[in-house]
Amino acid sequence: MIQVEINVPLAFRTTLGVGGGAAHFVKVKTEAELTAALAYGKARDLPVAILGGGSNVVVPDEGVSGLVIEMGIGGISYTEERDGEVVVRAGAGVVFDDVVAGAVERGLWGLENLSHIPGTVGGTPIQNVGAYGVEVSELIELVETINRETGEAHVFKNIDCTFGYRNSFFKSSLGRQFIVTAVTFRLHNIARPRLSYADLTRAFASVSVPELADIRAAVIAIRSKKFPDWRSIGTAGSFFKNPIITKVEAAELHERHPDIPMFPHEEHHVKCSLGFILDKLCGLRGFCVGPVCLYKEQALVLTALPGSTAKEIDAFANDITSRVRDLTGIVIEREVTTLTAQK
Repeated sequence: MIQVEINVPLAFRTTLGVGGGAAHFVKVKTEAELTAALAYGKARDLPVAILGGGSNVVVPDEGVSGLVIEMGIGGISYTEERDGEVVVRAGAGVVFDDVVAGAVERGLWGLENLSHIPGTVGGTPIQNVGAYGVEVSELIELVETINRETGEAHVFKNIDCTFGYRNSFFKSSLGRQFIVTAVTFRLHNIARPRLSYADLTRAFASVSVPELADIRAAVIAIRSKKFPDWRSIGTAGSFFKNPIITKVEAAELHERHPDIPMFPHEEHHVKCSLGFILDKLCGLRGFCVGPVCLYKEQALVLTALPGSTAKEIDAFANDITSRVRDLTGIVIEREVTTLTAQK
């Protein structure tokens, strides 16, 4: 039995802490409740929006018309397989860092570089969450979903998800029809440290094979220096994606700005460090317009003081986009999305 509420504030359910409310709101804890909530919306011709941990989303100031479903499906299970592999299945409403912490406690390698990322499991395949040299797509085996149109269950294998940089099938017009209910990760109990990220390389320069718990601790320490505590200041972490440009464009950009860090990305493209561009080229680290700023410790991170509005954040982000385009010719994209309902 679901309990649908009317005119529910949403700002406090997000890490940015801005925006209006939901015309209709329900939190679901099982797939049966999710199916019932979708039926509720369909019977009333309401568009539906799915809210997870609220860590990568902006709620519009006018709120969200229709029905907002907050994903609260829980549960974590561990299944040992051959060759030191362990399959970890987690419900979409589980806090993602709880999955990471649980894996580390059990000596399972793979997720440790993704420690301390806010949000829930359901958002990880959609966004293809990544940090410190690891993307979650490398570890996902299955994504369980419910089709919002038919209410039927469908399981996606990794290859079906068409993962890309901060992207997946679930961001496409067709993919948005599927609501993630659980994710299965394939991890290992054999040491496989991933330390290519510069800060981690430095942290373990004198250690041949670091302990799993030490890597998690190092990642948490690094993130704590670069990201503000969302419980005390509004933030959605990295607000923009690192731009992906062609090798030809990269060569032209390098001639004008030879210090920009660039990294190979697939066969014909290069990933540029937007943090460097914002900080060193544009001088925007710590830049503020009213209550909205680029964080003083990391220019990729947008912060918003209490009382900020979604409109102010949008205007600020557009200003940053224009400044980068004018200086480099690159059109940057937002990593953070706006919560909208769809039928």
